Amino acid sequence: MTSVRCPGASSDHLGDELEEQRREIAERLRSLTAAAALSASTPGLEALSGPGLLGLDGSVLQRQSSLFAATEAASAVVGERIRPAPLLAARRVSLALERLQAGTELDDVLRAVPSELCWAGDFDRVLFSRVESSSWSPQAWFTAHPESAVDVAFGKLVRGATFPLASGSIEAEIVRRRVTALVTDAASETRTFPPLITVAHCDSYVIAPVVSGGAVVGLLHADTGATGTPLVEADRVTMRAFGDGFGLILDCLALLGALDEQRRQISAALARAGQAVGDLCDAPLILASEATATLPPPRQPAARGAMSGLTAREQDVFALLVSGATNPEIADRLTVSETTVKSHVKHILRKLRVSNRAEAIAKYVRGGGLNGVAS
Repeated sequence: MTSVRCPGASSDHLGDELEEQRREIAERLRSLTAAAALSASTPGLEALSGPGLLGLDGSVLQRQSSLFAATEAASAVVGERIRPAPLLAARRVSLALERLQAGTELDDVLRAVPSELCWAGDFDRVLFSRVESSSWSPQAWFTAHPESAVDVAFGKLVRGATFPLASGSIEAEIVRRRVTALVTDAASETRTFPPLITVAHCDSYVIAPVVSGGAVVGLLHADTGATGTPLVEADRVTMRAFGDGFGLILDCLALLGALDEQRRQISAALARAGQAVGDLCDAPLILASEATATLPPPRQPAARGAMSGLTAREQDVFALLVSGATNPEIADRLTVSETTVKSHVKHILRKLRVSNRAEAIAKYVRGGGLNGVAS
């Protein structure tokens, strides 16, 4: 029996294998394009979107070459987006923070924060708010589309307003936990600040705390409402990096402010000292004889007569005590025992109405205080 061989059988089998490979490659790249926030219609990716890639005619080698070429092109498109994205975002955040750090006035820095974050994170709208006690107050608002009626309305709403950090709200949770959050479905999130939905028409947003001096001093809200670009985990990381860096900038500004205040106080003290020295230099010179005649007599310490309430021996002990002698030294000088000296000191302190030797000496030095010695 003669076997009949179909020339296209092997080719058809290989074609099925190639189609299966195409599906697997397309599925893998689809997950990567989602991570890279790329559309399926991005040039370079559509070649893998349908079976037409492999065609219905041509040799197996040609089909393999077509699959390889399409795979290489699609991989390059996705790779170009995924590889540099984190590095690009980090670099943009770094540059934005450098520009903020160059500012010297706090108000100017705060006004620039929203626009810098919009640029660094490729956001459309950013709101910066101060956190004080149990409330948060919007301070600066930036939108990439200032002509938008929605953004104009939201800007008017938050200008000069203060909102409570209501228990259970996302803002209160962020302040309490000091974490950055990505809200992907604002409408279904019951803790969302209502005007973000009703006025700003916000579908998703990122919110981050600003920590300075060990406390949460601000909040950052950001979204991509105008372009509709979906927010992903990378946006949350960008917000956190920017918020942390901005907090450090506020710490530096606070330190610089404290140093400036100290410099001002030191300058004022030096100016006063210079004025005092100038006054002394400009004062008229008085001859010694005139000075002696006009100056009051110096205050003298109390004389021994003021110690009339003490016995002769107690006066001897007290005179040595005032000179700084210790009990053993007094005993040696007066040729008595140390116990006797201690007894005399005890009587002296009682008569002078003081509790220790230091008070007794101070009372003697002040002068006149020993006139009231008890007998």
